Amino acid sequence: MLADLDALASADAERTMWELMNDEGRVAALSADGRARLLRVRAVFQACIDERCRGSLRERVAGAWFALSGPACVEDATDLEDAEIYFDYLGSHEEACEIADAALFEEGLAELYALPDLQADERLQVMTIHKAKGLEFDTVIVPGLGRAPRNEDAKLFLWMEQPRGRGAAAELLLAPIRETGADEDPIYRWLRKLESEKEYLEAGRLLYVAATRARHHLHLLGDASLKSEEGAAAALKVPGERTLLRQLWPIVAPHYAEAAKRVVETAPAAEEGDVAGVIDQSLRRILSSWQAPAAPPRVAWAAPQETTRVRDEIEFSWVGETARHVGSVVHRWLQRIAEDGLARWNAQRIRPLIKTFEDELVARGLSSVDVKEAAGRVAAVLEKTLTDERGRWLLGAHIAAHSELRLTGLAEAGIVNIVMDRTFVDEHGVRWIVDYKTGSHEGGDIDSFLDRERERYRPQLERYAALMRARDERPIRLGLYFPLLGGWREWEPGAKR
Repeated sequence: MLADLDALASADAERTMWELMNDEGRVAALSADGRARLLRVRAVFQACIDERCRGSLRERVAGAWFALSGPACVEDATDLEDAEIYFDYLGSHEEACEIADAALFEEGLAELYALPDLQADERLQVMTIHKAKGLEFDTVIVPGLGRAPRNEDAKLFLWMEQPRGRGAAAELLLAPIRETGADEDPIYRWLRKLESEKEYLEAGRLLYVAATRARHHLHLLGDASLKSEEGAAAALKVPGERTLLRQLWPIVAPHYAEAAKRVVETAPAAEEGDVAGVIDQSLRRILSSWQAPAAPPRVAWAAPQETTRVRDEIEFSWVGETARHVGSVVHRWLQRIAEDGLARWNAQRIRPLIKTFEDELVARGLSSVDVKEAAGRVAAVLEKTLTDERGRWLLGAHIAAHSELRLTGLAEAGIVNIVMDRTFVDEHGVRWIVDYKTGSHEGGDIDSFLDRERERYRPQLERYAALMRARDERPIRLGLYFPLLGGWREWEPGAKR
C-alpha cells in the first residue's frame, strides 16, 4: 500500500494525502490489497479527525495505534512499554490538543531510547571497547562499525616531540592553527595528517581488542551506503577512513556487494539505477485479512472485601518486617535460580552476592541497622537450598515448571489471587505445588514443629490445588519445604490428617 500511496501523492502534489485518500476515483485504481488497507486506515483516521479537539492528542494517537492493530506488530512486552513512553512524551508536548513547537518536539524525540530487554540478566553487559580490554565473553557483539567518531574541533596548536639521539634532548615541533583568511601552515597540515594516521592505526588496534574478547561467537555489525553510477548497477561506497568498517573492508567488501545486489534485485518499486527509491520493507506488517481477536466473554466480578494473598497473611503475620523482607528476597532468588538452571548455580556463587542482597533489602525499606544480618540470612537460605538434595530437586528442570506462578480464580470466599512458590510435573506425571518457608525453629522436636506447620498451611495449599485443578487434570501433591531446617512435608489434597 505504501507504493500505491506514493504513486497517488506524486500524481497530484498540490493535494494533501488525506484528500487523495478520499478521492474515490484514485482509490478505485489501487490494487485490491492496497484498497483494503487504505479503507481500513481511512476509517481510523476519519474517527480521529471527527474527535479533533474533543480529547487530548495523546489519546487520539494512541487510539489510532491500537485501532490499527499496533500491538499485533510488537515482539515482546518491552515494545509495548516503549510505545507508552512515546505516548507519554507526546502528551507532555501538546498544548490545546496540538504540538506547540514541532521543531522542539522532533529534537526531543531523537533523545528517546528503547527500554532494555526485560528478560536480560547481568550476563548481558554493555561497555566500551576500552573497558572490555583484558576481559573475555562467550559472545561479543560490536555494533556501529560503519559510523565515524565525532570530528574534533581544530586545535589551536599541534606539536610533536622528535628524539635527536642518545643523550640529547628531544626537539619540539610546534605549529599554530592558521589565521583567518591565511593559507594553512604546512607544518600544521603535516602534523594533522600524522595524527590522522595515528588514529587509523589506533582504530585497528581497537578492532583487534574487540574481536579477541570473544570466546565462541563474534558479531561485527556495520552498514555501508549504496551509490548509483551512470550505465552501471548500484555500487557500494567505500566506508569512511575513520570508521572501523574501513579496517575490515578488504575482507568483507565481497559480502556487502552480494547483499547490495540482492537489495537492488528485490526492489521492484525502484526504477533501474534509482537506489534512493528503494522502500525499506523491514517493518513488521500484518496481513490485510488479519482481525483482532475477539474480547473474552464478560464475567461478573465483585472486588473481594480483603486481600487473599494467603502467603503474606499467614507466613508473615507473626514476624517482623525484617523476616518479611528476607522472605521476599529469598523467593525472588529461588525463582531466578530455577529459571537460570541449576547447572549455573552452586553454593559458592551465593556469598559474592551479599552486597546485592543488601541493596535489595534496603530498596524494600529495611533499615541499615538490620540489613547486614538480613542479607546473611538470605545467603544462608540459598546456600542450604543449593546444597540440599531436596532443594536441588525442587529447583531442577521439570515439565510445566513455574516459579512464583500467579493465579486468580473462584473459591468459596469469592475471587482470590494466589502466588505459588513452585509448581511442576515430575517424571511420574504428578503435579507438585510447593511452598518455601524461610523461617527457622529454635526449639527441639523439629518433627512436631513440621507437623504443626503442615496443618497450619494445609488450607492455603489445598486452595492452591483446587484452583490448579481448573487448568490441570493431573494428580496433585502438596509440599512444604524449610531450607534452613532441611525440613519437608508432603501430602495429597483432601488426605486425612
